[in-house]
Amino acid sequence: MDTGYDLRFFVGRRVSGNLRREIGLVGLIAIMIGLNIGGSLFLLTALAAGLTGSSIIIAQFVSAAPILLSIPAYVALSSALPVTCANYQYAKLFSRPLAVAAWMVLFIAIPLGMLPLFALASAKLLAVLVPGLPVTLCAIGVMSLLSVFNLLGVRITTQAQFVGVAVLLVALLTFIFGGMPAIDVDNLAVRFAGGPIGFLGASALLYTLLAGGLFGVEMGDEIRNARHVIPRALVISIATVLVLYILIEIVAVGVVGWEQFSAGTLGDVAAAFLSGGWLGLFVIGGGIMASMTTINLALAAAGRYALAFSFDGYFPRAFSQVSERFGTPHNGLLLIYLMTVATLLINPPLMVIGAMLNFGLLFMVTLVLLAAVRLLRRHPATYENSAVHVRPRLLVLCCRAAVAIKLVYMLVLAVALKWTFLIFVGAILVGLALFYSRKRGLWR
Repeated sequence: MDTGYDLRFFVGRRVSGNLRREIGLVGLIAIMIGLNIGGSLFLLTALAAGLTGSSIIIAQFVSAAPILLSIPAYVALSSALPVTCANYQYAKLFSRPLAVAAWMVLFIAIPLGMLPLFALASAKLLAVLVPGLPVTLCAIGVMSLLSVFNLLGVRITTQAQFVGVAVLLVALLTFIFGGMPAIDVDNLAVRFAGGPIGFLGASALLYTLLAGGLFGVEMGDEIRNARHVIPRALVISIATVLVLYILIEIVAVGVVGWEQFSAGTLGDVAAAFLSGGWLGLFVIGGGIMASMTTINLALAAAGRYALAFSFDGYFPRAFSQVSERFGTPHNGLLLIYLMTVATLLINPPLMVIGAMLNFGLLFMVTLVLLAAVRLLRRHPATYENSAVHVRPRLLVLCCRAAVAIKLVYMLVLAVALKWTFLIFVGAILVGLALFYSRKRGLWR
């Protein structure tokens, strides 16, 4: 029987009962903006421009559609059931075996996609200031430094997030207002350089630019008045970031044209109209700060996911251990670090890294949307007890539309990944094998 606000029917054992509720609305908005604005903005936008030309601005709106359509589902779930490792826990509400499979996909996507992408973004932007800097070694250095910080505890990082995002916003506004006078309107004429396929591919690639904010719900047990704060932070952060993205892409394409933009990064574009300290502010306060804050938060989330998976019995018990001195899941953090460094040494193409990250995010979020519909239909009392009520018809309509778009994006990315897509097929199969082997008592 559904008894309202009760996590037991889908979560099982609580992962983080000892966490303190220290995050308020402003802090959560800063976290979500930091998750959204990362190295992908500085690298993937240029790659997307190469795929579709000056129509990248339209592609950005199209890529945002499934995120905007996902907001009602995330509002309904987070205002009813705020919890740590929320995406994984919500996915369990829809299907436990698929939730385990989705976790395995995301576990692969973070160290093989997200973290290498942002580490390389930091290194490439540093190379703008220090020409000749070895990018791969610099990226490994960035990962090593931030991994040490995470091993020592995330409290300082969390407190610094607000300051970091404030600096980041100032840097991005410097780029926008500094570049507007230099815009050549002719460069903004809409051109679909890659045709329909290129436009669709660019839209799928840009998906990650807004998807990160959805993972700000992961800290439900650490947010004060979470059932009210999380929905507000979602709407405010995603709307703010989308406006910034559109303005940045207008400036980038308008100033140098899509061809030149696609051959470099936003740092290279900034060098066309900023100089001296202003360029340094954008490169360091914008690109590098965005990448590093996202790496920090992604590492923290990965550690929590390893902890949750170990609590559920799908990972060795060693990953449920938390450092008594620093209060961090050190074994999980170390594993993620080693996997990321191995990826950087292999040095796969950025297009492959970005596509792998997007596929992992798409798969997990799709399950969460299906979980929201299931919450509505199978646990109506819990749904009605949510702090922010979403109309059922609106919820179902938005979820269906978002899932349809995400399935198309996943198909496009599967084609783009080619043989490397088999990595995700393998991750899904391993996740399903873990679930069913444990269910049948084949191992503990």
